Amino acid sequence: MNTGFARRGGPALWSRKMVGGPAPRSAKRVGGFTLVEILLALGILATILAILLSAFTGAGRGLDILKERSGAFRQIRISADRIGTDLAGAFSSTSVTATAFTCRADQFSGKPASTLIFTAFVLPDPSAARPSTDIVKIKYYPKVGADGKYIDIYREQSDLPLIENKMATSESRLATGLMGFRVETFDGKNWTTDWPPGGGTGSGRLPTKVAFVLTDARGQEYRRSFPIPLAGGEASTLFSGKREGRSK
Repeated sequence: MNTGFARRGGPALWSRKMVGGPAPRSAKRVGGFTLVEILLALGILATILAILLSAFTGAGRGLDILKERSGAFRQIRISADRIGTDLAGAFSSTSVTATAFTCRADQFSGKPASTLIFTAFVLPDPSAARPSTDIVKIKYYPKVGADGKYIDIYREQSDLPLIENKMATSESRLATGLMGFRVETFDGKNWTTDWPPGGGTGSGRLPTKVAFVLTDARGQEYRRSFPIPLAGGEASTLFSGKREGRSK
């Protein structure tokens, strides 16, 4: 019985299991991204690029600002050094009115500005196209800039100023884009913006100190003060008397 059952049901059942085993898998899914996944990746990439662009743009703008401020400070420092060097040789003679030291305060486009004129000893420059001289007349004065918003500072030099046949002056621009150029003079007791104090064409006296304030385009003020070494010796200052004698 058992054997017959095995013959009848066993092999047949076994063959059905073998034939009807695990069902074959369907076709595999093709690899790729859905539209939602692509849009999400693009959104993340755009955000990262925007952050990087903002960082680089900010760095570039910061570099431009630093260059601009560095250039402005450099021209102010050079201007201060040049004015200080000229003032170190400033002299005046009570017997020669042409050597008088004068300073006048003014306003240009609503900005403080001064005109400074003085005679000074300088080191002769034999390599220059002009004849060598040790006495010059120097003038610092402002002009309104081309844009009308700022003022520029100019330096004018006259060689051999005490002779009859004066040479043509030479002009150079010292600083640009300033908000102010204010000159102050010290008589030993008080500071004033005009010299001689109270007006006039010149008394032959020198101030003991001269200070000037340069204001950059941002409104930052830079003040420098210089002593006048020859102040007090106006009656005894020696210079080229021969040239002055011919000019009289």
